[in-house]
Amino acid sequence: MDFDLSPKILAVLFVIAGIVVVFMLMGGSLTQLFSGSIEEVVSVQIKQGNTCVVEASDGVPRSIDNCPYELGDNLTISYKQGIPGIESHRQ
Repeated sequence: MDFDLSPKILAVLFVIAGIVVVFMLMGGSLTQLFSGSIEEVVSVQIKQGNTCVVEASDGVPRSIDNCPYELGDNLTISYKQGIPGIESHRQ
């Protein structure tokens, strides 16, 4: 049998393999990417200019750009376990 793969299919396979390798190197898994969101109350620990930094119970610091909150304010954030981005935040 002779398999002929087009350059487009090879490119897609390399991109998928690259994504898997990046997740493995970051210590995460693809299941974290598709897992449900966690909602948690946290306080603003650092405020520098317009950026606030909060830390949830998973120990990952997360930043909020154009932050309207003050140091020590309690917020409710929505995030995915182990992923540094915040999906939403409110006071």
